[in-house]
Amino acid sequence: MKATEGQPGGAKQEREYADRVHIFYAKTLDFVSHAVIVAMVIGYVLYLTGLLPLSIPIGAIAGNWHLSAAEMQATLHHPKGWSFVTAPGGVLQGDIVSYMSVILLALATLFCLAVAVVVYLREKKPLFFTIALGQFLVLVVAASGIVAAGR
Repeated sequence: MKATEGQPGGAKQEREYADRVHIFYAKTLDFVSHAVIVAMVIGYVLYLTGLLPLSIPIGAIAGNWHLSAAEMQATLHHPKGWSFVTAPGGVLQGDIVSYMSVILLALATLFCLAVAVVVYLREKKPLFFTIALGQFLVLVVAASGIVAAGR
C-alpha cells in the first residue's frame, strides 16, 4: 500500500508503507526460507553420500516403481504419515532427513502465521488476531493428518 504526502509546490511524494505484521512476517519468511535451504542441502548431502543409512534401499524403490504409493508403502513396510518420527531410527535415516527438510519448507507458512498471531495480539487487534489464529489452527489440523479423506 502506498501513502502520499504533500510537498511544497504541489508535488506529491510517494513512500512505501507496511505495518508491523507485514515486516515481521517478511523477516520470519526470510529467516525460515534461508534455514530451510540450508537444511535441504544438508539433507541432500546426507542422502547422496550415504552417511546415514536409507530407510528403504534405492533398489527396492526401483523394483516397485510400478506400484501405487499405497501399494508400495504396504509392500515395503514403510511408516505411513507422521509415524516416521516415532519409528525406530526414524529421523536418523538419510532419506528421512531429506524428507524432513521438505516438510520444514511446507511449514514456513505456519511459522509466519504464528508470528502474525503474536503481533496482532500485542497490537490489540482482535479481529485480525482471530482470523490469523483461525488460519493457523486450520493449517495445523490439516498438517497433522487428523482429518483425511478415505479413512
